[in-house]
Order: sequence, then structure tokens, then C-alpha cells
Amino acid sequence: MLLVTDVTGYVSKAVVAELAQRSVPVRVLTPEGPAAAATIADPGSAVYPNLATYVEWIRGSACDPSAVANAMQGVEAVFLATPLSPKMADEHLRVVTAAKSAGVSRVVQLSGVAADQDICCTRALRWLGQAEAAISTTALTITRLRPTFLMQNLLEFAPSIAQQGVIAGPFRTTRWTWVDARDVAGVAVEALLNPKHADQTYTVTGAEALSYQEVAERLSQVWGKPIRYVDITANEARGWLQSKGIPPVMIEAKLEMWDACASNFINVAPTEVVKEVTGKPPRSIDDFARDYRAQFLG
Repeated sequence: MLLVTDVTGYVSKAVVAELAQRSVPVRVLTPEGPAAAATIADPGSAVYPNLATYVEWIRGSACDPSAVANAMQGVEAVFLATPLSPKMADEHLRVVTAAKSAGVSRVVQLSGVAADQDICCTRALRWLGQAEAAISTTALTITRLRPTFLMQNLLEFAPSIAQQGVIAGPFRTTRWTWVDARDVAGVAVEALLNPKHADQTYTVTGAEALSYQEVAERLSQVWGKPIRYVDITANEARGWLQSKGIPPVMIEAKLEMWDACASNFINVAPTEVVKEVTGKPPRSIDDFARDYRAQFLG
């Protein structure tokens, strides 16, 4: 039995979907319980029936010690992911402590590129680094995944793309190394199933580095719909995020991360990790656009 500790993120959802597609039993810790299945796969999709067959739902979260302890029983390996927040380190340590008590031997931790507990100017990277450091002294074997920028994060701009054909952000002309969350999940699944990946740290990327302008051009080509990128100031972006009701600390964390990326402070060149670990090339932005057309354009 495998355990996934959160399914609010794109990578975690894809991990559960791939395990179910492979007919691998997996337990999922989520406050929503079985209702979370509809957020992982479309009820009309081929994989959806497998969620009922191969997924065991445990109602709770990483903040609930009794739920975590219950979820750990009989588990061989854990996919450790929690929402980005100042509490990440405590949550990861709580999960790993419970895993150790239950005799779990391996953990695959979802982190992020440039995670660093000592960084001063980008709090999200500090939270990720603190989460890594919090579990580094445990006796468990840990595989760390540090993905770059998820293509699925473009869904944040779906309303403006559908209505105005616009992606607006403070991203300048910097090229970002993108990766599809499903490819990160593919690496995670291999690490969960094969102990040879224990004690490894993988920087997981796609094959291309593209600016937001170039992303807009590629989306236009695939969809046959004009999409343009509009550069805005950080303060304009702050106002847009505030209008969405995002908590202030998370707004500032996002703006700091965007600035670090746009300044080329944390960008990395494409790696071969996806191909080397999964045996398949990473998806391109064109693949992503074709697969997610309905989510953007209806």
C-alpha cells in the first residue's frame, strides 16, 4: 500500500491518477474523503472507475495527527506533499514522524527548484527548504523531487485567456523552464515503486525554456486562437491577486517567487530526469495545450 498525503495540488492529483491507472493500491489523505475523486479525474474518463477500485480514502489532513497515524498503517512508501504555506515544515515533520512510528521505510517528498531554508528574499523557497531540512535527519530514506514551473499553473489565467485572449503578469521576457505536472507525477510514481531511487534528489523539468510571450504564441498556434502576453507591474499583479481573495501572505509569497523567476534568480536549464526515470520524453507545451484545451476555452 502507498500513501499520498494531499490531493489539492496538480502533481498529487496526477500521482493518484497514474497509480490507479496502473492498478496500484493507494491510500489518500484528504479532508474531502471519496468526494475528492472528482477533482482527480473526470467522471467520464477511462481512469475514473479505477479510483473506486484501487484508492482508499482517509478523511483528514497532515494537520490531524490521528488521521495521519491511521493512514500510515500497512504503508510501504509515502508521497509527501502539502500545500505551500509557512506551516509546511511542521506538517512534513508530523507526517514523517508518523511514518517512522508505523515502520514505513521510504518517502518521496515534493519540494521545488531552488528550495533553500536560508534564502532571505523568497519566502516560498524558504518554506520548501525548511520542509526539506525538517525531515533530513530522520532515519527514513527520502527521494526529493524539485520540479520547475508547472504548465498547469497557466490555468490561473484561464478566465482571461477565454474572455480576452490575454495572459497578464509581471514576468518580463525571461525564459522559464516548464514541466507538466503529469511528468513530475510519473517520476514520483517510479520513485514510490522502485527503491533504487531512494536518497536521490531530482530536478524535474520539461524539455524547453520559454518566455510567457513564447508560451502565448504556442498556445495560439495549437488552439487557432490569438493569445497575447501583456506585461504588468508587480503592484498591478498584487491587485489582481487580492481580487481573487488570496491571503496576503500567499500573495506576497507568489509575487516574490515570480520576481525571482523573472530575474533569472532560480531558473535552471532543462534536465533529462523525466526521460531517464520514466523512459518517456517529457510533454511539450503543445501537448499540454492540446490536452487542456477544454479547461481554457470551454
